[in-house]
Amino acid sequence: MLLGLTLSFMVGPLLFAIVQAGIEKGFRAGVAVGAGIWASDILYIFLVYRSVEAIETITTQPGFMFWAGLAGGFVMIAFGIGSLLRRPTEAEADKITTADRVLDRIDGPEPPGVEHNWQRWGYLGYWLRGFLLNTINPFTVFFWLGISSAVIIPHGWKARQALWFFLGMVSMLISTDILKAYMAKRVREFLTPRHMRQIQLGIAIALIVFGIALILRAL
Repeated sequence: MLLGLTLSFMVGPLLFAIVQAGIEKGFRAGVAVGAGIWASDILYIFLVYRSVEAIETITTQPGFMFWAGLAGGFVMIAFGIGSLLRRPTEAEADKITTADRVLDRIDGPEPPGVEHNWQRWGYLGYWLRGFLLNTINPFTVFFWLGISSAVIIPHGWKARQALWFFLGMVSMLISTDILKAYMAKRVREFLTPRHMRQIQLGIAIALIVFGIALILRAL
């Protein structure tokens, strides 16, 4: 639950999607986007849950933990440095994402004055946007694979224990996303460039520290 709470505070396209839908179309639209994100997370959890034995076999190979530790550490440091150099702006919420482009392809050309046809699909359109945003995001894949190889396998958890762990994370993600949709206007007011920069700096420093720690641990 603590890990799920930490993940829910990350500033990115998923947070903006929920808040933007909540402001423009109301609480239910924000929850619809969140529901799409949860469905995507549950899909990844199911795939990871079914692949635990295969992942465990790979991680026991000679030298795997050393090279994986070095690679993972350098990737985390690179992400951290990228976050330090990147400056967020208020216009981030209005950026056209890959999910929007996919949906625009599906729904056909927009008539004059209409930004996205899929918004006319109602809550289904917002659900699909949330689902695609999370599914296409490469961070999601690395995150759930990382959870499996860094938490579940080293602890030697059985299926029942892993299930409770995932339920705790997902329950916290669902709770916080519903809260974001409900308080969309207040959350949007908080997402000023200054506040986003502070959050981003905190996450960047944490990534760099964890990356260094991972490299040292591997060495």
